[in-house]
Amino acid sequence: SLTIPISKDVYKILMRRESSLRDLIEKKFGCMSLLKSIRCPLEVYRKSLKEGIEISVWMDDMTRHMADALVITANEYLDHIGGLALALMKAGGPEIKQESKCYIECHGPLTTGQIAVTGGGRLSCKKVIHTVGPRWAANESERCCHMLETAIINVLKYVRAPENNIKSVAIPAVSSGVFGFPLDLCAYVIIQTIKNFVVLAPLFSWFKEIHLVNIAEPTVAAMKKACEELLGGSDISSLRESPPVSATWLSDSITSHGLSLHIIRGYIEDQQTEVIVNSVVMNDDPSGGNISRALLEKAGPSLQKEFLFELQKLPPYCEKFILTKGYNLMCKSVLHIVWASQNSSDSHKVLKTAMSRCLLMMQEYQLPSISFPAIGTKVLNLPNDEVADIMIDEVLSFAKERPWKKTDVYFVIHPNDGYVYKAFQKKLNSAKSKLETFSKGSCSNRRAEAENKKTGPAIELIGNYHEKLEAAKLWIEDIMQVQETHLIIIENNQIFNLSKREHAELSHLQHFGVSISEEVAGGKARLKIQGPPGSIIDAVFVIENLLFHAQENKTKQEELLQSKGQTHSKRLRDRTRDIKMYFHISPVDSPCQEFKDREKQFEKAGLHFLKVKSV
Repeated sequence: SLTIPISKDVYKILMRRESSLRDLIEKKFGCMSLLKSIRCPLEVYRKSLKEGIEISVWMDDMTRHMADALVITANEYLDHIGGLALALMKAGGPEIKQESKCYIECHGPLTTGQIAVTGGGRLSCKKVIHTVGPRWAANESERCCHMLETAIINVLKYVRAPENNIKSVAIPAVSSGVFGFPLDLCAYVIIQTIKNFVVLAPLFSWFKEIHLVNIAEPTVAAMKKACEELLGGSDISSLRESPPVSATWLSDSITSHGLSLHIIRGYIEDQQTEVIVNSVVMNDDPSGGNISRALLEKAGPSLQKEFLFELQKLPPYCEKFILTKGYNLMCKSVLHIVWASQNSSDSHKVLKTAMSRCLLMMQEYQLPSISFPAIGTKVLNLPNDEVADIMIDEVLSFAKERPWKKTDVYFVIHPNDGYVYKAFQKKLNSAKSKLETFSKGSCSNRRAEAENKKTGPAIELIGNYHEKLEAAKLWIEDIMQVQETHLIIIENNQIFNLSKREHAELSHLQHFGVSISEEVAGGKARLKIQGPPGSIIDAVFVIENLLFHAQENKTKQEELLQSKGQTHSKRLRDRTRDIKMYFHISPVDSPCQEFKDREKQFEKAGLHFLKVKSV
């Protein structure tokens, strides 16, 4: 996928034309587009309930949200023809659609409140839970509320079952879209149902997190309000990180694009950041290394039990990344890097990949702080200075390329590793010097730009082919320039194939405030469109659709001519294989009878006149 930041003005223009934009990008480039008012997942509420169950409210794109199971509203036949269901089907690929079809063939249509479960396809989740929510009817409001409650209970029963190995589920505002369920009432029923279920249900095993996820701000606000009324105030303030135990030793730090990197001397197992990174070399003993042994001893046996349970689900012989709870540690979570028993010969690349994956997971899980030990000096046999270079460069590059909210990254060097600490200190001082030189420019402009990249609106493109995604990105960037230039040029030789009717449509567009001129130069056809940005974008969408249909028609004509021509030419070759052919070329006027007679002869041979020119 590709994410393209856009300005708020362009977002407003495209938002009113979202359906046209989505359909056109799918036809033109074969990929799906999502217009989003925010880029980064945003957690706005969190509350701990009975038995350690956490309920949270997120503003996020469901197709990209990180959870073991994603819930979508479906109809009785699992057709997924619109809204979130259609978006998930496109992002998840044909596997989900095929599984849905097989389910209906085996079990028949679902009734309101029932669920069907399929695999996640290309989505990041393990399972997709399809639930048939109620269609709202004002005169049957009580029945609708009861059916929505039934749908949510069936979802919770599935994810709670130990055999399904679900730790987290993402639930949208079921039935509040095309099914017309009033938003505030929908939110209230969902939260009340979750609250009652958690209180009355038996003990939970692996299942721990319920995410209420929506991309629309009004829906997120409604969910948050219902949670506050029914569950009480949010615990989200407790997410703010505490200073590390060894903060008194803090001597070196650097801040770039909202991310603060600190080099400290201390013990990794004592850190109080949101997550701690563990380095594990698997030889049937996860406590084999010094770092892993220290963490496991302090965390207690529960951490090792959860780690081994998650490890057995993953394929062997490759690096793995496992997130567990912190248990007796002072952090909330531990991110375990499990190194392959036989690492790649390119140890630098392995370490870079590991750092990048850890930082991406930190952002995906909305973790405000993370602590790393010095990884790679032993398991990858890299020199201290090279480990310091890679780890610091990866963090600073990540901060530049993926600016986010305020984040703290700590590199925790063991008190006995003096040489390692000096290598990290030297690299950090070098990075500081470069950053200070670069910072002499306009700091305020860069901060504003970074802030817009973090939280500003964007278009996300999802597809299977990188080349098509890049082509779609370039096309969208051309559209974005309209806001400043009030001009766009479409270069496409399908313009030659536009019919009289389609040219009339181009002329009609000029009645809506745009000027359209056609140019032909160097064998290429161009349309130059000028006017107000909104009018230009409307015109572009119409013209691109005209060109798409012109290309379709031309392709159909060529296929028809080819199929007919192959049949007739074979017959002709068979009849004339041993006959000598002589040709004479002479001009003929098209209105004369001779021309009409020859035209009929060509048609009998499977040939058709497309254009007549004088020579």
